[in-house]
Amino acid sequence: MTDTLEQDQMSSEGVEDGTGADAFGDHPSDALPREARTALVTLLTSRFITRAKQPDAWRGLLDHEDDIRARLDELFLTLHLDREHEVAFKRQNGEDGVPVLLRREKPLSRDASLLLVLLRQEHAYTDAQDEPVTVSRDHIAEFLGRFQGDSAHDEVRVDRRIRAAIAALDRLELLTPAPDDPDLFLVSPAVVPLIGTAELLHLERMFLEGAGAPSETATAAEEDAE
Repeated sequence: MTDTLEQDQMSSEGVEDGTGADAFGDHPSDALPREARTALVTLLTSRFITRAKQPDAWRGLLDHEDDIRARLDELFLTLHLDREHEVAFKRQNGEDGVPVLLRREKPLSRDASLLLVLLRQEHAYTDAQDEPVTVSRDHIAEFLGRFQGDSAHDEVRVDRRIRAAIAALDRLELLTPAPDDPDLFLVSPAVVPLIGTAELLHLERMFLEGAGAPSETATAAEEDAE
C-alpha cells in the first residue's frame, strides 16, 4: 500500500510540472513533448525554419526529428532537413489521391525568377558557418539589366521592375533588407536547399537561351500551410 501511494504521488508530480512525463520521466507514446510540438507547429505555419531565426524550433526539430517526421507523414507531408545550411521545410509527399494540405502560390515573375537565380548563385559556395550572404541593389540591377533588352533605357520602368522582384522574394523571406542599409539585402540560406542544383541549372539554361520564365520556378519554396 505504501509503495502504491508513493507511486501515485510521483505520477501526480509529473503531471503537475507540465512536462506530461510519468513517474519514470517517460512521455506517453501518443504525445510529443512540448519542444517537439513547438517545432512541429512552427514548421507547419512557416515556409521554412532556420536555426538563426527560430533557434528553439530548430533545436526541438533536431532533438525529435524522427517523431516529427512521423507526424508530418501522417499529414502526407515530408520533412526536408539541411543540416549544412541549417534550414528545414516541408513538402507534399506527391502521393496520388491524398488530401492536399499545402497550397502553391502563383509562379514568380520572370524578373523575380531571375533574381532567385542570382541569390542561389551568391549562396553556392557558402555554409552555415560563413558570414550572412548579402547582395546590393546595384548588383541586382546590374544582373537583371542583362535580361531587360530595350526596356533598359526606360529608367522608371526598370526601377519599378527591380523593386517588384525584390518585394516578391522579400515576401518569400528569401531576401530581406539589411537593418542598417536600405540598399543592401540579406540572402536567406534557405535558398540553397529550396532550389537544388539541378533546378538552378535548368533555370540558368532557360534564361540564357532566352526561353523566358518557366510556369513554375521557386514556388516549390513557397508552399504554405492553409
